[in-house]
Amino acid sequence: MNFDSIKNLIFDLDGTLIDSSEGVIEATNFGLRAIGDKERTGDEIKKFIGYPLKEMFDSFSKESYSEFWDHFQFRAKESMVASAIALDGADRVVRELSARGYNLSIGTTKIRIHIEKIMQKYGWTDLIQFYAGADDVKNVKPHPEVFLQLLDKLSGSTSNTLVIGDTANDVYAAHRASLPIIAVKSPFGRDGDLEISKPDLMIERLDDLLDILK
Repeated sequence: MNFDSIKNLIFDLDGTLIDSSEGVIEATNFGLRAIGDKERTGDEIKKFIGYPLKEMFDSFSKESYSEFWDHFQFRAKESMVASAIALDGADRVVRELSARGYNLSIGTTKIRIHIEKIMQKYGWTDLIQFYAGADDVKNVKPHPEVFLQLLDKLSGSTSNTLVIGDTANDVYAAHRASLPIIAVKSPFGRDGDLEISKPDLMIERLDDLLDILK
């Protein structure tokens, strides 16, 4: 695929630019304990990172999701940003692609306050022009709403905007928005799902982007 016409980039966050899995695990188990359910292992929880929180909850519990959500977010206020680690190459890629003139944005299932604090933590606030999270849309990925919202903010088109993500939900959402997507292999999601979703291109490491986007 030729990426010469690309001017706008929409990045997923978890598993693409950062790893906040320890914070997700901590907040999830805090919420499960609070509603009287058993804790889950890190591996069980990591399979759902990048997917809607309710989808994970429904596989773990039959209790009240709204009660769990309140406890999850209470704990996540401290654990999510504190645990967030920029993935290998992420900082370099964000800075270099911004310097090359690309318009950068983030579309994620995280809520805005976490996105903002993570960008502040890594000094990306002046590099990433727009972002949208779970509290900005009615429907989270794999629905295309978050990508369509950012496409509008970027004043972009389906021919000059590219999505970069790491899960099948990113791919499905991009396809439904008629956007091309490059998928980065990550430790999150479910075995085989990313390949089945058929991204336009799959790369091993995020910094492979620097050889693709000139």
